[in-house]
Amino acid sequence: MKRLKKIIINGILFTLMFSLCACGERGERPAGEKPVQTVKPDNNGQIPAASEPIATTKEPDETESPAIPESTPEPEFRPPVLLSPGQGREVSLLNEEMTGWFKNYKPASLDKLCDFTEKCEPVPVTFKWNSGGADYCHLFVSENENMTSPLVILTLDDEADAEDLLPGRTYYWRVESSKDGKNEKSEIRTFTTLDAPRTVYIPDVSNVRDLGGKTSSDGRKTRFGIIYRGADFYYIKEKGIHKAVDILGIKTELDLRSRVTGGKSPLGDGIKYLSVTGPYYSGVFADSAKAELADEIRAFADGSNFPIYFHCSLGRDRTGTLAFLLLALCGVSEEEIKVDYEISAFSDLGKYEDRAAPSYMVTQLDAFKNQLMKDKTKTLAENTEDFLIGIGLTREELDAVKNNILEG
Repeated sequence: MKRLKKIIINGILFTLMFSLCACGERGERPAGEKPVQTVKPDNNGQIPAASEPIATTKEPDETESPAIPESTPEPEFRPPVLLSPGQGREVSLLNEEMTGWFKNYKPASLDKLCDFTEKCEPVPVTFKWNSGGADYCHLFVSENENMTSPLVILTLDDEADAEDLLPGRTYYWRVESSKDGKNEKSEIRTFTTLDAPRTVYIPDVSNVRDLGGKTSSDGRKTRFGIIYRGADFYYIKEKGIHKAVDILGIKTELDLRSRVTGGKSPLGDGIKYLSVTGPYYSGVFADSAKAELADEIRAFADGSNFPIYFHCSLGRDRTGTLAFLLLALCGVSEEEIKVDYEISAFSDLGKYEDRAAPSYMVTQLDAFKNQLMKDKTKTLAENTEDFLIGIGLTREELDAVKNNILEG
């Protein structure tokens, strides 16, 4: 009987303990309560004493901090590495087609290349570097080794385009990068530009170029940035006016299309407007053309007129004739004059419907030059000066023209 009671009591205790354990596993433990201990009776149905080791579920120590992985240090901010143009490299400011034509120039060989689309626009120089993730960079380009008076371009990228550089020059360039308030400077590198005619971009104006960079018989060069030639301003808009006036600094427009009394330049009220009925090619020898032609030349004797832009409609015939006389007067070679003249074949010719072959137009220029060379014992420059004095210009005026156009 005692044995039966003992078994019953142990069974009741076992059942009670099992129920408590099951409730602890299924339900949530109140905050702050110790974890439930799992206890099993032995083979005789006895519950182990409290002093015996009991398996428990360990609470994490809230005072311990989780392990933090080591962070990768940021790379050191270093000076920019210059990539392009390469050190000492020569770059062309003309497009690829014009560059090939110029380097292998043959007179009157443009018929196959001429398609009456605008290809006179210059090519900018593209600069590239590695700044190492800078916030922004400044590109400095200068004609001086000590980097004085540089062209400065701000960019958020690791490259930038520089426009309106001059041909036949050595340039120096460097980059300054900025990151988190820190600045780093690159080394200084050099490059040269191909010594070729300088074409100029004015939005909505075609066939534009600078008469600078031509070599006279005494070794001097014609000045850049003072005489521009091209087509008319018929299509010019705000961006073109900004480029012509604010960037190129044009002060005078010489319109060769017709005599317009009291005319006004499309470039604005601040531009001096001169208008003549310009003769062209052999037409300059007509008595009726002498006064108009003399007025054209006198515009270049007045230093206050520069920089000056002269044009007809296409920028080829009347414009080409005046350019020939100015360059010939300054002692520029016949070949350089012809190169400048033939560049018009890379133009859309002012959007006018003129489809004359370039080789034919060169024959017109040659006929004009042959008539100009009356005295075969004299140079082209001397014959040109004699002709201009014969139509009413003075030697002092012609000297002023040469001094204004030539360096030195």
